[in-house]
Amino acid sequence: MKLLDKLSPKERQALKSGVIEVYGKHMNRTALGVVDAIFKLYPSITFDELKQLLPDSINPSAPKNFKSLFRPYTEKPYGVIQSGAIRSECEKEGLDLNASHFIGSGETFTTEDGVEVLVSKVWESKDTETGEHDLQNLISHVAQYGIRVVSFEAKDKPFTKGGYFLKIIQPLLVKKLNAPVKNKFPWWIIVLIAIVAGAVFYFLNN
Repeated sequence: MKLLDKLSPKERQALKSGVIEVYGKHMNRTALGVVDAIFKLYPSITFDELKQLLPDSINPSAPKNFKSLFRPYTEKPYGVIQSGAIRSECEKEGLDLNASHFIGSGETFTTEDGVEVLVSKVWESKDTETGEHDLQNLISHVAQYGIRVVSFEAKDKPFTKGGYFLKIIQPLLVKKLNAPVKNKFPWWIIVLIAIVAGAVFYFLNN
């Protein structure tokens, strides 16, 4: 992945041992913490890159109350994240966006290319479509990108609000990942300059 180009082979190996830990209470808040961790590690990520990092296959379907938009009731995958465009889609279908995605203060994110990111709220221990544990899929997947989920509560307690917190365990790698990519001078420009300089030298001496 392009986001990892700035890391050496040794640093990429260290990434897999965990760079930032997510401590979550309740499945949906843990998922929100995972996305927050991604933005902490990769602040220059674009929406397309985020979608590649978090494919919809991790959390493919949603329960019946979202059937107007998502699989298995339509062809639209539920996914881990959606763009802010989902706001108008839900409004058009008369659906409560707050029921399906985090939209509160401090619960949304913005990519480098200016796209609002909304995190899915519904995580099934037995997915409607695949029967898989959606959050465990997410946890296993993001481990390769330096994000380690240390603990989460699989069962919500009634009338309690879940939460999460992050803990950086490899600050030097975070600093490296956060550093802007240095633009390398294109090799072809160097070659072109050399050719032009050679031509000028030739004509001045003949």
